[in-house]
Amino acid sequence: MREFDRRMRKIRDGYVAALDRIPAQPVVNEQYTYRLDQALLSAIFADTNLMVDEILQEGGERDLWFFESYVGVAYIRGTAQTHANLAQQSPAYRAGRESLDVLLRSDAYRARMALLRAREFEEMKGLSGQVKADMARILAEGMGRGKNPREIARDLTAQTGIEARRGHRIARTEVTTALRRARWDEKDAAEADYGVQSKLMHMSALSPSTRATHADRHARLYTSDEVREWYSRDGNPINCKCSQVEVLVDDEGNPVVPAIVERARRNYQVMKAKGRGPWAKED
Repeated sequence: MREFDRRMRKIRDGYVAALDRIPAQPVVNEQYTYRLDQALLSAIFADTNLMVDEILQEGGERDLWFFESYVGVAYIRGTAQTHANLAQQSPAYRAGRESLDVLLRSDAYRARMALLRAREFEEMKGLSGQVKADMARILAEGMGRGKNPREIARDLTAQTGIEARRGHRIARTEVTTALRRARWDEKDAAEADYGVQSKLMHMSALSPSTRATHADRHARLYTSDEVREWYSRDGNPINCKCSQVEVLVDDEGNPVVPAIVERARRNYQVMKAKGRGPWAKED
């Protein structure tokens, strides 16, 4: 995600600027000594900590940049997908949910968004804390070892690359999780509000990087509780490209329209026959 790269570059520049504030003098064997006292060091770290928080937590909990531009958008998209899917399958849902716009403006939906917004703010607070700890360590260790300021600056640049990759991983996980969670939430709301009986059909990406345990679930039906539980363990949500689709079921839990599941199963066999990825080679 380019936005994480841009923000991490700003953080790097801030730490390099902080390093420039510290008087450095070459001594022997290409070593440097840094003239600083506790007051100066405390002031520098206070400034850099504030800078990182302002960059990664921009907008605060109410208008967090990461939520407003990415996660919230994904959640709305997932809601729209489920709304369209259930409206096509269920007359009761179609009559009850007059339009997507009415749904998005409802108090119940706003409450869902508030919970998600709080979750993402905590996620950014966690990332911010990690970045501050890592960058402060690089800066302090570099000065303590008497490194050349240019070398410390290179180390800070390398570390921001690591932090950016961590941000990318968070973004991939949180955005796709929001898309999925929106579908689970609206599926549950449809059952609670209108008695719409449905299950979630797992749709694996079936790509070369798909994990075998994820591919094995393709075209299988699960309750939303089962799906949530599965995603809560074993790192299943990390870099997961799978999705779930709502399928109406009868009182026994069988699909009302079996062709939907059968089509997904045929697609699995087609992709498996192509042998793209370790999952396709397992029996």
